[in-house]
Amino acid sequence: MYHDLTKGNISRSLLLFALPMMAGNLLQQFYNMADTIIVGRYMGAGALAAVGSTTSIINMIVMFFTGTSVGAGVVISRYYGAHDDEKLHIAVETTMAVTFICGIIFTGLGIFVAPYMLKFMSTPDDVLPSASVYLKIYFSGVFGLLVYNMGSAILRAVGDTKRPLYFLCLSSVMNIGLDLLFVVGFGMAIEGVAYATIISQFVSAILVLIVLTRSTENYRLTWKDLRINKKFFR
Repeated sequence: MYHDLTKGNISRSLLLFALPMMAGNLLQQFYNMADTIIVGRYMGAGALAAVGSTTSIINMIVMFFTGTSVGAGVVISRYYGAHDDEKLHIAVETTMAVTFICGIIFTGLGIFVAPYMLKFMSTPDDVLPSASVYLKIYFSGVFGLLVYNMGSAILRAVGDTKRPLYFLCLSSVMNIGLDLLFVVGFGMAIEGVAYATIISQFVSAILVLIVLTRSTENYRLTWKDLRINKKFFR
């Protein structure tokens, strides 16, 4: 489950560590891609154009959260490698406390600015209403995306790149299943694929939190200790 990069062949260890991370980054793009394919197949060109018009915005959000999680992982891996349990604990609690606060802020802000972002990108008027609905629902579940990325960053920082990938694979398959269920089974419009996406993202986030909470290792998430340490935050 874990790769100790301080022992053995460094090239092999780095490869085993990096491949699941690369696959995970690709899978995070797959949510919107799956929505686009299913919408195009069952809902027509108008719905396809609406979902497609949000792709650039969603990719930007995913990459932003991925980048910030890498920054948190650098701090955590430093203290994990140094076997400094006290500072590692502070770094983990600060990371998750900031994550929860930012999740709330990004949710509210994203829902408000979604239509303006689409207009700024010159989204055609005939698809703007549907695209706004999709993007607003997506932002309402961005909390799950942020929690998954930050929680996964903690696991990756201590050498566990496989479980975050497994959780992402599960949520990606769930996203496809829910897309088909909501659109084909329940006859929902474009909001169906949006709800499928955020439900799937929340599942992956919950799984990561369960692993961190139940862990007996020194990076365990202790809810009562959640607070922001200004030094570690900077």
